[in-house]
Amino acid sequence: MRRAQRFFSPIWGGLAFGAICASPLAAQGEVENPHGALRVEIDCQACHTAAGWSPAKSPMEFDHDGQTDFPLRDSHKEPDCATCHLGLQFSEPQLAAGDCAACHVDVHLGNLSPDCQACHRETSFDDLDGPGLHTRTAFPLTGSHLQITCETCHTDDRGGAFTTLNSDCFACHEDNYRTAGVVDHIAGGFPTDCRQCHTTVTWTGGVPFDHPTVANGYPLIGAHGDLRCASCHLPPDGTLKYQPAGPDDCATCHQTDYDREHSGSGFPTTCLACHTNETFSGADFRDHDVQFFPIYSGKHANKWTNDCGTCHTVANDYTAFTCFACHEHRQSAMDDEHQNEPGYAYQSAVCLSCHPDGRKE
Repeated sequence: MRRAQRFFSPIWGGLAFGAICASPLAAQGEVENPHGALRVEIDCQACHTAAGWSPAKSPMEFDHDGQTDFPLRDSHKEPDCATCHLGLQFSEPQLAAGDCAACHVDVHLGNLSPDCQACHRETSFDDLDGPGLHTRTAFPLTGSHLQITCETCHTDDRGGAFTTLNSDCFACHEDNYRTAGVVDHIAGGFPTDCRQCHTTVTWTGGVPFDHPTVANGYPLIGAHGDLRCASCHLPPDGTLKYQPAGPDDCATCHQTDYDREHSGSGFPTTCLACHTNETFSGADFRDHDVQFFPIYSGKHANKWTNDCGTCHTVANDYTAFTCFACHEHRQSAMDDEHQNEPGYAYQSAVCLSCHPDGRKE
């Protein structure tokens, strides 16, 4: 008995399977496969039924993943056979996994990697990690650049061409440079390398440029480091509002603060003697021991409340002071004790003249 033949029956309009050689139809011989020369042996019944060629069996008994070099994953599972096999000629296309360019037009016009899978996934062309992919370029996206769309910079993009751009800041931000409102960058001769002064987070606030060099040795330290340029400079050319003699000349800029706290007190205008450049609060006048009276050392150390008002009881007048706020002296007792002391008087200034270090003797 000869092997059964597979053929298309013009009488039945369908497939005749398992026909015996004795059948008069067997004389017609093998019918040419309409799908072309298959690369693997596939039985017609894997895809069709005896009822007719169409519609094809669903699901088909054909393992595309295992029987070909191109496994169907994710979005490749969705199209029908004719989408890739034009005219249902299964001899073509002859592809291997990863051979994307054979079917998909390079919308990037050769500007990016020819390996589509380096950026794309088979789930979708739009399923991308844009910021992550940008790290492979000469311009990683940071700060505000992470918040904008691709088309903001790639203005001539046509369907994903992404022509390589000049990564220099000035190439995109020339208008920002020329119209800077606080400091006239052109008049000031500022460099066009924006990164010397700015970050990608924002143009304003905490501009980390070399202020000591530009300002003849005036560093922005302490609280000055958090100020906006406009606090000290006038637009558009950055003219100074004040003219301090140097970084230790606080009073020139802070005269209003001095007048509010120390007006009429005779207190020195050497602010750094008591304050720091971090804050006016928490003044610590260590020079008080040398210039006036030992309150941080000797018998009076830790005997006051770290408040000038303990001794200086007249508001904002540090020339006035009293010893009697702490010392429980009775004038009659002190008069008796000092009756033989020339120049004695029951007054704090006289006490200081005889006891400049706070000691009894």
